[in-house]
Amino acid sequence: MQSYKDFKKGFLNEWVDRSQAARKAAEELAMKDITTLSDRYKEEGLVFTLDGHKVEFKAENEKNPNDPEYNLFTYEEALKRFGEPDKDGWRLPTKEELEALINDYPYEFDKESNQGVFDNRLSLPAAGRRNCNASLYSVGSNGFYWSSTFKDLEYAWCLFFYSSGLVMDDGYRCGCRSVRLIRDVK
Repeated sequence: MQSYKDFKKGFLNEWVDRSQAARKAAEELAMKDITTLSDRYKEEGLVFTLDGHKVEFKAENEKNPNDPEYNLFTYEEALKRFGEPDKDGWRLPTKEELEALINDYPYEFDKESNQGVFDNRLSLPAAGRRNCNASLYSVGSNGFYWSSTFKDLEYAWCLFFYSSGLVMDDGYRCGCRSVRLIRDVK
């Protein structure tokens, strides 16, 4: 008859072996997923097909020396600085391009990093916005990104995302929002 001590030792050894095998299988699966995403990122990077043509997104939001903590721009500031392509082709996206991003690519909100993530490749920080009176709104929970397309004298179109969704929204032009530039890819 097996002693309790031997039974306990055998049980623990079997449990450790199974745990190690399970951990190894999980690590291999995770590495496969990371490798697949990494290979896809190397292949596609931040290039998306929007509104019928390929564009590349810049890796980071633009910096605003007038708002160094949050880097938000009024519509007029954004349009003046980024409305026309610069020497490298970087510019504000159009309303139609941002609508294509919304409609054609999967979106999720990463609550750990407070970012809207498109197609597991493009991450946009939820930097919130400044209202026309300069008060901050929804920092860390909502993202607002200007397009180059104005709606009327008071409003312009922007991408608006939050934890459970995203839409194209009309924002007051006197308010401040984030800017992420794109350029056409040939």
